[in-house]
Amino acid sequence: MTHREQIILIGCGGHAVSVADSIRQSGQYEIAGYIEREGFRETGSLGIPVLGTDSDLEAVFDAGIHAAFVTIGYMGKGTVRDRIYERLKQIGYRIPSIIDPSAILAQGLRIGEGTFIGKRAVVNSNSRIGRMCIVNTGAIVEHDNEIGAFSHIAVGSVLCGDVKIGRRALIGANAVVIQGTRIGDGAIVGAGTTVRHDIESGQVFYGK
Repeated sequence: MTHREQIILIGCGGHAVSVADSIRQSGQYEIAGYIEREGFRETGSLGIPVLGTDSDLEAVFDAGIHAAFVTIGYMGKGTVRDRIYERLKQIGYRIPSIIDPSAILAQGLRIGEGTFIGKRAVVNSNSRIGRMCIVNTGAIVEHDNEIGAFSHIAVGSVLCGDVKIGRRALIGANAVVIQGTRIGDGAIVGAGTTVRHDIESGQVFYGK
């Protein structure tokens, strides 16, 4: 019998359910349990136990679990995921990318560590995805796109060709970003929005 490497999931809210299911579908890791965030009451899901809180991360690592994945969604603040990532790296955790088996990926992509690519997402040729990104269910990242670290491409959104997304940006559910567009660091594109022009860093944009 082959023993799979154990992994812990940091955060056990809604996004964690999707990631946990993708891990189980892929069969790549055995999920040891969730780690709750300090000050939050989270109950876990899918029958996966809660092992402790943020203060237990060092003890879990010392016990022999050396792979971790951040299962906290964007929450409007990409810096939350950034801080957790830095702490995990300081402790020594390895943070893999998790790709659902139903996702469609072109060959030769560059995908950073800690990135999640969800069910039936599509990432096409010559695209680059930074570390700790979320490309969520059914999102389409067309050819020659670049997505900066800690950004979230939400459910059903579409990035047409040669789109550049900065760090910690959010592209809302079912948004469409037209080819050649640039989205700055920390920008937020509202759900259902069609973006036909560049968006500056920190800007919140809703519209058609």
